[in-house]
Amino acid sequence: METRVRTHGEPAPVAGPLLRARALDHVNLHVRDADAALRFYVDVLGLTVDRVDRDEQGHATFVVLDAGPQNVFLVRRPDYQVPADRAARGLNHVCIEVEATDPVRLRADLAQRGVQLRSDLVRRQSGRGPSVSIYIEDLDGHGVEIKQYAPPA
Repeated sequence: METRVRTHGEPAPVAGPLLRARALDHVNLHVRDADAALRFYVDVLGLTVDRVDRDEQGHATFVVLDAGPQNVFLVRRPDYQVPADRAARGLNHVCIEVEATDPVRLRADLAQRGVQLRSDLVRRQSGRGPSVSIYIEDLDGHGVEIKQYAPPA
């Protein structure tokens, strides 16, 4: 039997995961203008407002939005700079599942509202069934996947 010596910094072998994830609780996004981001996520993507913290001038500084049982946090960072190269961004995208609707019409409506589209319709099959997604960017360059599953038969 061969004996292997671990090097410094190499993790020790484990029998299983350290933790058991239950759910994704929230996503926290830096945004340059929290009021504009709030309008985008509510008026375009249909999230609902849970809480808005405001400064002395009445501008949103921290926003909690509900996406089903999960939350999206918007934190105002006026100096936030979106990396020009998408590959340099740490976050590829956040996926928001929406109620089934006509995906062709949805894409046209997003374009009409001036939303930055990253993709055409993307059709996939998973364990949950067939889905259609559209990838967009929010006002601060964060990728958002708008995903819908086929309604139950």
